[in-house]
Parts: sequence; structure tokens; C-alpha cells
Amino acid sequence: MFFDKATKQVFLFPTKVGTMSARHFLGSIGWHGKMPIHGKPNQLLDKYPNLDNYSFFGFFRDPVSRFESAILHLKQMPSILNSNLDNFLNGTSRENARYELFLSNEFLSLFPVVFDRQVDWLDHPKVTPLDFDNFESELRRVTGNTTQPLERRNANTDFGRQEITDDVRAFVREYYAADYALAKDRLGKEY
Repeated sequence: MFFDKATKQVFLFPTKVGTMSARHFLGSIGWHGKMPIHGKPNQLLDKYPNLDNYSFFGFFRDPVSRFESAILHLKQMPSILNSNLDNFLNGTSRENARYELFLSNEFLSLFPVVFDRQVDWLDHPKVTPLDFDNFESELRRVTGNTTQPLERRNANTDFGRQEITDDVRAFVREYYAADYALAKDRLGKEY
């Protein structure tokens, strides 16, 4: 979470929606960060009751694109989480692991925050969802800053990228059904 006392605004960060880029930008224009990075509205309001007077914003990303980004992040980033990934892959290399290997609730439960539904952050009365496809313009509109450079951070490479098959699309559509409904209802967008 990042917040600005002067404008009484908060940015929430569902996973894999430009968190590092947004946090860097917001920090560079004087906003303040608090933990947890990927805190959800109720959790943050319980921890910081003064936020009740703030407007909340968070980016919504196409669920298929976000799902792929999460898998690529796990494949590419060294972290404590990767021991769970390596155990799950059972000898298959990260680079060659097809997305179909990840299509199970068992796998997703190994990384709960990474694969949580976006509605967990954005389907709250205080939150205004913003379209990730308009990331920079929305970030600038909400903050009012049109001059500070926006540096892209933590972008995935092509390492481990695989074809997104119909099976992957079908799994994502079912698993993230509530996200698709939120996009249609709150952003007027269908994926």
C-alpha cells in the first residue's frame, strides 16, 4: 500500500499489476509506503483505521495476462517461494514447464497471495478499480503528476514463456470468474 496524506488517497496492489513500478513512482513523488505491500482493504483498514477517510485505488489486469505474469515471475525470480515451485515441478525445469502444469488448485494454494483473485482487493466499496491497460495515464490522473518519469520495474523476460492454450484460458476463466464479472461490472470491460 502507498498513501498520500494531502490528497487522502491510497493505492492497493493486487499481485502482478505493476506493483514495483507504481511503488517506485509514488515514492518518487512523495507518497508513503506501508506494509503489507499486497494488503487488502479490510486488512489495511483494521491496521490503519485513519484510512477510512481515504479514497482507495487499485489496478485490474486481464486475468489471463496476470496469470501468465505470475507463473513467469515464479519461474524467473529467486525467492524462498521457489523451493515450493521446484518441489511441485518434480524434476521438470522451470524454463520448460508448460503452463498446463500449473492448472490446479493444489498448485495455486502453494502461492496464495500470488494467485489470489483481484476481487479480494478491488471488490470493496471504498476501492475504485483502474484499468491496467491504461497504467501510466491512470497513475498520473489519480496522483495529478504529469512530469515525474515512470520507470518500468520487475518486468518478466521471455525465460519460461510458453503458449497460452485454450486449456489455460478455460482454467483461468473458471478460477477467476469473479474477476471477469468485476471487470464487466466496474470497468465495463470484457476479456
